[in-house]
Amino acid sequence: MHHRLSRRGLFAASAAALVASALGACDGTPLASATPVPTLRPPDGTPLAVWELTGGLVGTAMLALRAPRLVVFGDGDAIADAAYRSRLDPDALQSLAAGLLADLGSSDAQKPRSAAPTILNAPVTRVSTWSPSGPLAFTAEGFDELKTDHVYADVLYNARDRLAAVHKSVAATAQPYLADRVRLVAMPVDGEPATVNPWPADVKLPAPDAGGLRKADLSGEDARAVVRTLTRDLDQRGAWPAYTSASGDTVRASWRYLLPNE
Repeated sequence: MHHRLSRRGLFAASAAALVASALGACDGTPLASATPVPTLRPPDGTPLAVWELTGGLVGTAMLALRAPRLVVFGDGDAIADAAYRSRLDPDALQSLAAGLLADLGSSDAQKPRSAAPTILNAPVTRVSTWSPSGPLAFTAEGFDELKTDHVYADVLYNARDRLAAVHKSVAATAQPYLADRVRLVAMPVDGEPATVNPWPADVKLPAPDAGGLRKADLSGEDARAVVRTLTRDLDQRGAWPAYTSASGDTVRASWRYLLPNE
């Protein structure tokens, strides 16, 4: 179990003004409007903030397909689970950026974690935010499981909770996220499935790796064929249909849209 926090250099004068404003005005509400300050935005295509989970009691194929819980870009575009999309207004975006910089740039965020027992198969939480002098991020194993033990600093939970509030708002809009690129994942089938579908002829089944996992990132007509013919595990619950290829291979497969930064 580990906890790693990265911080590169000091902010430029405008970034310092942003953090100072956040520290002076932030009331802990993730989407509260902040006092106007100079706008700082990452380069196009670079996320302003990312919240993701890795590991845990999840199979290899599910991990290969898992999307970040939330990605927010500098123009306010917010994508939850690579499934839902919304746009933050300028005040909400500014407040989020200021709050994350204040949380992850604080002295409390730099402190080593407290000792705690190991939790087997605990997921790993990672939160990162862009800054002019480099990304600020933390990685924490068993983050939610160890909250009552005060293993990790409160400001790290503040940062995650800001993004969780945005995630809830984006998912509630139920506006689908669509893209022209997809990730296709297939895994070997254990046992005899009750229902087996023929693998669609216009989708190429990816070659297996050493562990039998099949994975491919596709675009253009290849991506459109996947969207047309294969069932998507939209809620990431692992309910993947079984398919048999022309060569006799039986797999369970699903797909998701790729994010702009993937």
